[in-house]
Amino acid sequence: MSCRASPWIRPSLPAGPRFPTSARPRSPLGIRNLWKNPILKGSWTLGVPNMFALPSRLFRCMASSGSGDGGFARPTSTDVVTPLPLYSWPDKQRPRVCILGGGFGGLYTALRLESLVWPSDKKPQVVLVDQSDRFVFKPMLYELLSGEVDVWEIAPSFTELLKNTSVQFVRDSVKLLRPSDHFRRDPGESCTGGVVHLESGTVIEYDWLVLALGAEAKIDVVPGSAEYALPFTTLEDALRVESKLKMLERKRFGKSSPTIEVAIVGLGYSGVELAATISERLKNTGTVKAINVQTTICPTAPQGNRDAALKVLESRNIQLLLGYFVTCIKEASTSDDSSSTVTDSEVDGDHKKLILDLQPAERGLKGQTLEADLVLWTVGSTSQIPRLQPPDAPYVIPLNGRGQVETEETLQVKGHPRTFAIGDSAALRDPSGKLLPATAQVAFQQADFAGWNLWAAINDRPLLPFRFQNLGEMMTLGRNDAAITASFIEGLTLEGPLGHAARKLVYCLRMPTDEHRVKVGISWFTKTAIDSLASVQNAVANSFPPPTPMADSTTNSSAAAAAAMDPDSEVAFDFPPYLCQYKSGRVHRLGSALTVPAGTDAATGVVSKDIRAGPASVRIYLPPGATGKIPVVVYFHGGGFVVGSPARPGTHNYLNDLVARSGAIGVSVYYRLAPEHKLPAAYDDAWAALRWAVTLGDGEEPWLLDHADLSRVFLAGCSAGANIAHNTAVRASAPGALPDGVTLRGLALVHPYFTGSEAVGGEVAFAPEIRGFMERTWRFVVSETVGLDDPRACPFVDEAARKVAAGIPCERVLVCIAENDVLLKERGLWYYRELKASGYAGEVEELFESKGVDHAFHFDKLDTEEGVKLQERLVAFIKA
Repeated sequence: MSCRASPWIRPSLPAGPRFPTSARPRSPLGIRNLWKNPILKGSWTLGVPNMFALPSRLFRCMASSGSGDGGFARPTSTDVVTPLPLYSWPDKQRPRVCILGGGFGGLYTALRLESLVWPSDKKPQVVLVDQSDRFVFKPMLYELLSGEVDVWEIAPSFTELLKNTSVQFVRDSVKLLRPSDHFRRDPGESCTGGVVHLESGTVIEYDWLVLALGAEAKIDVVPGSAEYALPFTTLEDALRVESKLKMLERKRFGKSSPTIEVAIVGLGYSGVELAATISERLKNTGTVKAINVQTTICPTAPQGNRDAALKVLESRNIQLLLGYFVTCIKEASTSDDSSSTVTDSEVDGDHKKLILDLQPAERGLKGQTLEADLVLWTVGSTSQIPRLQPPDAPYVIPLNGRGQVETEETLQVKGHPRTFAIGDSAALRDPSGKLLPATAQVAFQQADFAGWNLWAAINDRPLLPFRFQNLGEMMTLGRNDAAITASFIEGLTLEGPLGHAARKLVYCLRMPTDEHRVKVGISWFTKTAIDSLASVQNAVANSFPPPTPMADSTTNSSAAAAAAMDPDSEVAFDFPPYLCQYKSGRVHRLGSALTVPAGTDAATGVVSKDIRAGPASVRIYLPPGATGKIPVVVYFHGGGFVVGSPARPGTHNYLNDLVARSGAIGVSVYYRLAPEHKLPAAYDDAWAALRWAVTLGDGEEPWLLDHADLSRVFLAGCSAGANIAHNTAVRASAPGALPDGVTLRGLALVHPYFTGSEAVGGEVAFAPEIRGFMERTWRFVVSETVGLDDPRACPFVDEAARKVAAGIPCERVLVCIAENDVLLKERGLWYYRELKASGYAGEVEELFESKGVDHAFHFDKLDTEEGVKLQERLVAFIKA
């Protein structure tokens, strides 16, 4: 920052009752008073403006009478022209402590003051000022990207944390500091510490001040860094990075290329933890390029942590570029000749790749140019204190070259006995003369000392010199990996799952309040138990050998190839593209071995688990940060009644996205498949799952007990799943079918599977073999049927069926079709028209059509424009 002095100007005084001329001390210099400067310890005189000339009396005249409610009051004098709102302290006698910054230093100092025993007349009034409404446990911001934690766990609101204390919280930004505790005063004169000006215009007069404002990311380091790189120091930064990653993941969903490329500048602790977390999240879908000007990572870390981190980074899809610094960041474009792959730089949507120019910091290296979708900047920070100094006294607070406040061993600012500085704001050195690091551990310990020394100063007791005790260092390296080096056991480093568990335990114990500590501990224990159960389920599932894959599934002779593998060598029924059944009785389903376990989804934060639901099974999904009562969506997957499950990757990812967007509980049903279990087996399983959901898991499922709003239950499905959803709604129309208080708020049918013996709409153009195929496949999945005129497949085949279909107890129905869905589009239109004309008592929403896409396209193209539109329509249907 610039050290150039600002011109000496007369400051604008806070408006308020003006002093009569006779009350203003005069000097030979007119408007300036001569004060002895205690800092210079001599007879030097210092000219100061009127604001500082009468620090105590002037502030008293500025203050209003106030009501004592801790709010803001304005002076009421008739001669006030433009009064500034003045913070009104509840008690005019007790000491006033203003703490600026609600990080580890500021919040923990406030809580420490609250915990101490005070004489009744000396317990200070404490106001905590922060520009955010949440305290952020910054060492765990990385877990937001991995999906391990929810926002409320590591970023609780100050209101919640301080509700059982006397500490007042003000959400505002600091604009100006005007300390006055460095001036000499006459004996017996009341002493105030100064005033703080906030961006809102509010002025806080204080007796004691704690500077705990921390540091800001210094992002404008090289050309383009401020425009294109993202920092990672605040909750807002982390949520912005998470949003960007989600966008990139959706754009690449279902595609083998191009991969996602993330560049991380800086490989200190923050850069290494980001690289490990993001590379684990992306797996084989992306590459992390980590750039560091030094030839080693984490140069200040203990050797054990550095070795553990290097081992993890080298084992993942991470490209380490050591000995380089970034000179420029810019957007890629087809006209940029400096990019070797400019023609591939632009990707779909408004997203463009970025170009990073690297120059070597070591001899023997050559300059490089990198492409990246996302650039994260983790090097450099700047203190906020320099810009808060009064323009007429730019050096009133002593700073070092980094802009940090110089302090005594007692944490008091040098020359300012009523001002303390801690955390990143302070420049405190250890006994060897080395600056203490800007870490949470230092801030924790300084807050404890600052609180005690404030108690001692207010009670005229000796202050204690601060001594930092290094307890060790910790770093996260992924969802189940971390490294901890304890300073008190030389050479010991805990790595892997053990280090991960120990780190979370330590941080849980470091949470600000006992109440929040308990809530977080229970939440983390529950998540760990769910993840462990999912791992066991996955291990058990993987212990069974998958079916032998077909020799060739890329040609039209799939049945012949499968038959050659079967002892009978003869196909009994071919149901492309789903399965083949042989005369031996064996059924081969293409891709049936592709499944994913339940657990926590890194991309959305949704948690899922597999559970028995009466005679059926379901995979239940809970959105991140679920609170209160939320809707329940019972979902049925497609697959012609013969393939699919909630564990299939496309279905599982779709439900994660739907649940995250809608904020609803998802219940995805494992129904039995034909031909081994012909219909109505799937209908029976669907009904059992619905009954289980609306009875809150037979009164035993905690997610449903805590969050299910049974007045907002939805049935939804795609293709055959939409058919199942409709028939489940029909079954729910029977008297007493559902418990009292349960309301089916909506039925959402996406590309529904219905048919009939008579052609409707554009079906008249179908060749005869199409109708034959529909007949054969329907009879293949049903135990007993009259064929295509079965009301379960053709809901409006006659008046009796029409009356049943019109009686579904859903308040609203949404039908979605796809423009290029050759086989089923006309039936979706037909169902929509017939339901509207049937006398159905509910509301039939406007038909939704996805343009230029095929049947069930959204499972593989959820990130496309049409996929997003379809999902948004369903979300709006659920939220309405």
